[in-house]
Amino acid sequence: MEKLKCVVPDRLKRRVEESHVDDLPSLSSSLLQLFLSLPQFHQLISELAAEPATQAGLCGKNEGAALDLKEKGNQCYSSGDHSQALRCYSQALRLAPIDAHHTGKNLVATLYLNRASLFHKMGLPMESLRDCSRALEISPSYPKVWYRRGKVNATLGNYEDSVHDLSVAKDMEPSIGGKKQIERELDMLARHHEKKIPKPASQKSVEIPDVPSEIKLQCVKTPDKGRGMVSQFDIPQASLIHAEEPYAVVILKHCRETHCHYCLNELPADTIPCFSCSLPLYCSQHCQVRAGGPIHIPDTMVGSNFKPTLECIPEHKHECQGVHWPAILPSDVVLAGRVVVKTMEQKGQFTDVPNLSETLGLCESYSKMSPESKLELHIYSIVLLFCLHHSFSSELSINGDSASQLSV
Repeated sequence: MEKLKCVVPDRLKRRVEESHVDDLPSLSSSLLQLFLSLPQFHQLISELAAEPATQAGLCGKNEGAALDLKEKGNQCYSSGDHSQALRCYSQALRLAPIDAHHTGKNLVATLYLNRASLFHKMGLPMESLRDCSRALEISPSYPKVWYRRGKVNATLGNYEDSVHDLSVAKDMEPSIGGKKQIERELDMLARHHEKKIPKPASQKSVEIPDVPSEIKLQCVKTPDKGRGMVSQFDIPQASLIHAEEPYAVVILKHCRETHCHYCLNELPADTIPCFSCSLPLYCSQHCQVRAGGPIHIPDTMVGSNFKPTLECIPEHKHECQGVHWPAILPSDVVLAGRVVVKTMEQKGQFTDVPNLSETLGLCESYSKMSPESKLELHIYSIVLLFCLHHSFSSELSINGDSASQLSV
């Protein structure tokens, strides 16, 4: 972006410095015309927004890298380096295409199985159980996964579930020796299994907390601070005065490896990746489904012939193609793209950027920005407009009005 700043003539920089909200359309048009004449601008857009020709994109899946990490994880597992094995398996899951197969088995299901075995050995049975269930959703005819889940359920004391899983594993196991081994484990499990009659829970009195009085709020809008809410009366301490889902959200770059990309809570050991790109990580299947939609892979599908379909929420769908810009552009720029996409999806029109200054009231602070920040804002707005044109809607208009709406 620094190269683009340097090519802006001083006359145009002065216009940016002195500009107000009403000047945004004409100023954006002037900057857009300037950048369209520059080869380096078109090269930048090509690097950011064009889909990579190979799987080596910053956000794309990479089967070869996933297989290498899987083998490295297996070696670390065998040598007792469990923490490194966990890192390898989790990163391999992030990179593995959902339709990839290796040695006749779905690669993602195999990675979940390997990580489940590792969790079981590390004394983390709940994490192991969840990974087994994830593997079975992808590949329900995988006998080793049923066997592993049966062993984990036995560890957790879920004996009925353990017997069920081991019985399914025995029926699916192709080798006679494998069937006999599972039969021995079932016999041993039956000998140790004791049915326990649960004791009735003691009845305890439940205290119903006082219902707080209704807090009446009034929406206000000021030129200096934008939108807000005020109360006509004093609000008691620790009162919940308002709850609202964010219009759009994006995780900061320094939190990408440590926090869920949907609910923003800290990530557990058994992280779940996005099925279509390698950037997001989720703390649970609930967040994965809410962010990207469920996907189920029939066990009979062959990787080269199967093209998965994914129902994503609009916020993530336009970033989920292996393109570079969601990983490179600043988080607030990516968030601006999500706001625009969500608004356009809600309105059902995909040619013009909606009037966000009226819809969301986001332009109050523009006049107070420094000249350097204003110029940077305009450049990122134009770059984002081209990225959305490539990744979201090829019908999206490229003009000064659209760029000015992104600037708010």
